[in-house]
Amino acid sequence: MTAIENVGSYLPTYRITAAEIGSAWDGFRARGIQEKRIPGADEDAVTMAVAACKDALADASVGRDSLTSLRVGTTTPPREEGDIGATIAEILGLEDDVEVSVHTQSTRAGTRALLGAVRTEDPALAVAADCPRGDPDDAIDHGAGAGAVAAVTGDSGPTVRETVTYTREFPGTRYRQRGSESVETYDATAYEREAYTTAIDGALGLLDNVPAAVAPTAPDGSLPGRVDRLVDDGAVYHLASELGDTGAASPLFGLLSAWDAGEETVAVVGYGAGSSVDAVVVEGMLDVDWTRPATDISYPEYLRKRGHVLSEGGDH
Repeated sequence: MTAIENVGSYLPTYRITAAEIGSAWDGFRARGIQEKRIPGADEDAVTMAVAACKDALADASVGRDSLTSLRVGTTTPPREEGDIGATIAEILGLEDDVEVSVHTQSTRAGTRALLGAVRTEDPALAVAADCPRGDPDDAIDHGAGAGAVAAVTGDSGPTVRETVTYTREFPGTRYRQRGSESVETYDATAYEREAYTTAIDGALGLLDNVPAAVAPTAPDGSLPGRVDRLVDDGAVYHLASELGDTGAASPLFGLLSAWDAGEETVAVVGYGAGSSVDAVVVEGMLDVDWTRPATDISYPEYLRKRGHVLSEGGDH
């Protein structure tokens, strides 16, 4: 089954601007981001995934009892061991015989989940949800956002025309040590750009035809501009500038942005540092509504909600 019948999304309510973070650190370190969404203290990848799935299922003709599989993609599961897919399935009220799989360890996990769903013969549900974080004074944390996108597959809707995968090792471009909540990099900008562009260019080069619209993983608002140079007379879509780095969900937010702009053929490009890339060409479009009201917060509030400090008296 290769049709995407409906999509849904979830964005946390809290928002902080680059200017607010920059004023606390004598400069904002994440490139190309103007503002970002922040999960509340009671929100994580599971709660966001559930909310996005409910949004996707609300207007889908496929009922929950018809879903045969659930595919989840995240780099930020709330626990290191334990099947969060089973938790999501239980909260959603899916049937006991639903096949559940969780993709993680890479921001490519979102496209992995989508591919798992569209390759299933029967109706399926895919969701990518992420809320990365870093150390308070680094570019990773300054850019780290949050959000989730879900897709229901069925008999009608946009179809997946072609898929390819490209892998070439670039160690150290982005990683999180076992037991740590903070994402790290070697902080070698030229090397990170080379890894990103080489891997994505390799994947696009495997496609029979590269669409004019590309929605890549967007760790910040600058790197996707490098993809623009790889696409002749095309456009690159992402929402990092206003959502921040949404990790595994970012290429799917890019797809929503492309559809919102009227693009009918889009290459959804999931990049995972390390490096591997999925390119998923989607033909057709859906009406989307990914906007959500926002409440602006201060930097001290941000530190508490992200768990960098535990109380009003904490500091960074």
